[in-house]
Amino acid sequence: MARRSYGDPWVKKAKWLTQALIISGTLNVGLLSTFIYFAMSEGESPISAGSKSHKSSKDLSENLGLQELLAKYSTLSFQELLLRIGNSDHVESGYTKRDLALSSLVAFHHFNLERALGGLTLQKREITFTHKEDNERISLTIFPGLADYQYEAIVHYAKTERWPLTSQGLFFELQSTKPPYDPSLLEAFYLTPEFHFSSLLFSKTGIGLKKEYVATLLASGSWSTTSEMTNHLRMNAEFTIEERRRFLLQLTQENSRLAAKILLEIDLDYCLKSLDNEQVLFVCELLGEKTKPAFLKELLQSPRSDEIWKKAASILYEQAAEEVPEALDLELAKRRFIDLKAPPKIATAPAPVRATGKVYTVVSGDSLWKIAKQHNASVKAIREKNQLTSDTLRVGQKLNLP
Repeated sequence: MARRSYGDPWVKKAKWLTQALIISGTLNVGLLSTFIYFAMSEGESPISAGSKSHKSSKDLSENLGLQELLAKYSTLSFQELLLRIGNSDHVESGYTKRDLALSSLVAFHHFNLERALGGLTLQKREITFTHKEDNERISLTIFPGLADYQYEAIVHYAKTERWPLTSQGLFFELQSTKPPYDPSLLEAFYLTPEFHFSSLLFSKTGIGLKKEYVATLLASGSWSTTSEMTNHLRMNAEFTIEERRRFLLQLTQENSRLAAKILLEIDLDYCLKSLDNEQVLFVCELLGEKTKPAFLKELLQSPRSDEIWKKAASILYEQAAEEVPEALDLELAKRRFIDLKAPPKIATAPAPVRATGKVYTVVSGDSLWKIAKQHNASVKAIREKNQLTSDTLRVGQKLNLP
């Protein structure tokens, strides 16, 4: 009995340790089970999870028909539509809300679905709806039958790509900002066929433009012009000077100052000989004081209309920081900007008139017209009196006045 009583405390301790171990093991199993459950929950696709968690109370109450949903989705932002990619609720005609959200992403935000799915050929159906504000009938492309894993790929691409847009989407992003552009946006645009064919058009016709310059040029015009040019070059490979001129002239007519400037820089002779009066006048008005002076001077001597002569002379006076005469004398303008070759220096003080009897000494800034006006004589009379063969004068020259 003594031995039994002596061992009882140890038996009790052993039992206590055994129970503790059992309880600890049970807790560990429970914790492990909980961990596995949450790990598996985290591993679910974002689409299936989104179909449960991304449905806001507003989405749950959207008991709208197909037409109403399309009209609503057409006004949502990129991120708002991306959230609705997780909603697989059926609407009608076999479509789901995520089908409509994807269609709106592609149509209204230029989402690059082809790249998101690795160039996979997709089923397509056309569907139309009426825009409530202007009653415009809008046609959309639906991509039915996409599997969950494909929607997962779409969401992943949209979240991981900096610019998950088509060529047109990137083009509009450029147009919505001003240079200098985001370098990542430029790098994305450089990979588009529109940039590729435009660059080839200039390089193959002997014009080396920087990549940023080409991108800025394209963004200064319309998407339709750039797209049509790209498709034409892709089909016909006409990398010719004529095609380059046609492209630049089209951009110029769309109010692209950059295109007009390039056209004058690299094709001055073409502009002088081939552009009609209306086109020349448009270029001058578009560029204003930025118009190439050599172009304006050639216009003054070319067989053009009075309107173009006056426009060219007016811009030349503005470039010389001189007041444009109210009654524009074209002959005087020609002598001022063509015959003299260089503008007269502006005198700091009124030029002295040195006349002794009927002899006049020419000073800086003088012209035959100015001298004749000061002495109530005609240019022809002064020219004949001094047997001048041209209207060019030199400082210090003596003139006999009639």
